[in-house]
Amino acid sequence: MTQSRVSWVAVALSFAAAAVLELLAMPQMLLAFRPEWMVLTLIYWLLRHPERIGLFSAFIVGAIMDVLSGTYLGIHIIACCIVSYLVLTMHQRLKMFPVLQQSLVIFFIIGILLMIVMTIRGALGAVDNNMSYLGAALSSALVWPFVLIFTDRLVFALR
Repeated sequence: MTQSRVSWVAVALSFAAAAVLELLAMPQMLLAFRPEWMVLTLIYWLLRHPERIGLFSAFIVGAIMDVLSGTYLGIHIIACCIVSYLVLTMHQRLKMFPVLQQSLVIFFIIGILLMIVMTIRGALGAVDNNMSYLGAALSSALVWPFVLIFTDRLVFALR
């Protein structure tokens, strides 16, 4: 199998696993701390293969997230495209950071994504004036090292 075919299989499997994790049921009190699995997977692939995964992939991931979450079509598309632009502009610098420093950057990136989503939802009439999205950003930053380990091992196993 060629390197590019293995990479696309790994990309598809990692996004499928992220979609399953997005759909897992959680207790009501922990919903504010649900990590953004699809966005974490998108960020991983933007860092590993920025020449293959870009804004179009972010568009597709955003559309999938809109369908999975049942929100208006386009909210997550805009947010994912903005986040992927941010990651692509600093991907070389971000790859050089240690994992803990990457987690801090991931916290801010996911926070920006969720702020964009909450702002658009608020403009469309949804009343959500709390800072609960910071819990999701924090949990996403905490699981970032595990996303790195899992996806790196998946790519290695598919070689």
